[in-house]
Amino acid sequence: MSSYICLDTSVFVKVLVEEEDSEKATALIQKVIRSGQLIVLPSFAWAEVGTVLRKKRRENKLAVQEADDLWLEFRQFPGIEYLSDDIVMDRTYKISRYFDMPTLYDAAFLAVAEIVEERTGENCEFWTADEKLVNSLGGKKQYVKLLGGK
Repeated sequence: MSSYICLDTSVFVKVLVEEEDSEKATALIQKVIRSGQLIVLPSFAWAEVGTVLRKKRRENKLAVQEADDLWLEFRQFPGIEYLSDDIVMDRTYKISRYFDMPTLYDAAFLAVAEIVEERTGENCEFWTADEKLVNSLGGKKQYVKLLGGK
């Protein structure tokens, strides 16, 4: 098993807020924590998680205190390392261009997984609950895993 894993914001949200496949996301996070894997994320990933929590709060899907508690829970996840450097930025742009992605956000997670693998020699899976993203890659990124996928 690799020492590294990259988790999409969609996975973290399912751990924090009860949604479809939340049990699968929670099981994945528990496995990551038990095995001591380092969770590698793009430098802005914390802002994405916070943005989703704020959006759910504004839509009255979460109470103020509940959103605050979930934010704190996310901030206390063990073993998260945020990556940001020119190599990540350049790889992100290239991936988004290659797959004609409308934004760089998803591509940044892919870039982080690829760069960690190159730097460490260890496989770095990227787990997401975003089926649309997985489908847009057309099977060209074998390290991408769909939570709840077939």
